[in-house]
Amino acid sequence: MSDYRVVVMTSDKYLPALRPFAHLFNKYWSKETQVVVIGFANPEFELPDNFKFISIGKQKDYPFDKWSDALIHALLYHGIEDEAFVLMLEDYWLTRPVDKRNVEILYQYALQFGYVLKIDLCGDRLYAHGADVKYDTVDSIDLVKSMPGSPYHMSLLCGIWRRDNLLKALVPNETPHEVELIGTTRVSHMQDLLVLGTRQWPVLHTLGLRGGDHSKLKLEELKPRDVEEMRNLGYFNVWEKPDKS
Repeated sequence: MSDYRVVVMTSDKYLPALRPFAHLFNKYWSKETQVVVIGFANPEFELPDNFKFISIGKQKDYPFDKWSDALIHALLYHGIEDEAFVLMLEDYWLTRPVDKRNVEILYQYALQFGYVLKIDLCGDRLYAHGADVKYDTVDSIDLVKSMPGSPYHMSLLCGIWRRDNLLKALVPNETPHEVELIGTTRVSHMQDLLVLGTRQWPVLHTLGLRGGDHSKLKLEELKPRDVEEMRNLGYFNVWEKPDKS
């Protein structure tokens, strides 16, 4: 069993996305990795045994422009006391097997160095403008450093975050997009915090519900057999067979 946990943020409208998320997570990551879902209303379907759902209250108390408040509240008051953890959103659907060994190495790196804010597990930092692609290596992983002028330091794509530093970087009353954009400007001025990525890209996921529209599926990047399997399980019914009553 891995030492780290995966924290997944969701909302009431996006709850159906947890079914494909969990299916692909346990297929391509691990059934042993513990996942904590932070949301509001409890889902009306069962989640796998390695998933735990925590309600932090009512959705109305955390509208879209208070998304950051929900994350802050979860970190402070709902048992997310992990020194470091992986943060994802519920429509980050995995498209290939995760390199679990490299994720564990990067997790241990984040624990060792207190100045790390985030280690990107996708290719986000690798392709960021002005990134230092020769920053360092750890084991067989090439580390990429996000430079002060690089965009999207606070990108919410799958990454490992140190809890203490994430709380320093977050402020109330921001949407996810504002966390990424305005938060990036804040982090650019926090010279004691470091945002890293890798050349190796240990986690590859798509965004199953693109553009913030919870009513539209985006399946092109998933393997056809995965799409067929989940469609047969009825996981896409809420989008493909909407209730017309």
